[in-house]
Amino acid sequence: MAIMNRFQYFNHWTDEQRRDCLRRAKVRTFDADDIIFEEGRRSPVNYVHFVLSGKCAVLQCLKVRKTTTKFGAIRYRLAEARPIEDEITQFHRRRSSRLVGLAHNTTESSSEQSTQRAAINYEYHFVDIGSYTCGSVFGVGEHMDDRSVVARDAVQCLVIPRYWLLQKRQNGNNVWNRIRIFLEQRQPSRQLMFEWYLKELRWRRLRQQLRDNVVAVRVRTNPTAVCDVPTLSRIEDSDVFA
Repeated sequence: MAIMNRFQYFNHWTDEQRRDCLRRAKVRTFDADDIIFEEGRRSPVNYVHFVLSGKCAVLQCLKVRKTTTKFGAIRYRLAEARPIEDEITQFHRRRSSRLVGLAHNTTESSSEQSTQRAAINYEYHFVDIGSYTCGSVFGVGEHMDDRSVVARDAVQCLVIPRYWLLQKRQNGNNVWNRIRIFLEQRQPSRQLMFEWYLKELRWRRLRQQLRDNVVAVRVRTNPTAVCDVPTLSRIEDSDVFA
């Protein structure tokens, strides 16, 4: 009960709802650099996380397809995000995978896909887009395409099953959907992060060109060359002038 009192979302709940929540909820502890949350991949049931202590980082993975034109120009294109499975889809997939025939076909199709992907050059870039601290909540259904939450240090979270939390009785005033919309508005999308990535690449290219141009036209104020250094000094510092 004391843990739930730390969050104002549960103030309007009855004692019966609180007891039912405590029977379903868990308190989990994560070490630094542990993956706390990945939509549809870390557990067969998706949980809403309430941060009790510590600090978390939200990492966005940008899968970029790199191609080179016949003129030597490099082009970048944002690849499709990995599909996210809900609880029902995961259940049917695990059930069908028990059949030997389907499992064999899945292995063959995965090997063909891996062969096709091997011919394509992909780059992976991870961007830190935000942080969650004590009192934050995440995992209520916001967009998490190729996105994960990682612990910056020791983190303790109260986790509650999402399917139960989104039921009408626990979702008074549509509070959890409103939190989801708030999180989606505050966090940039994959496409926006990719556009920022392209701008950064263009700026680095321009900066390198400016540096090279300045070095090329700058007059050397000190015409001293290696041959002007005494031979004895060059022998003693042979590892430098080798």
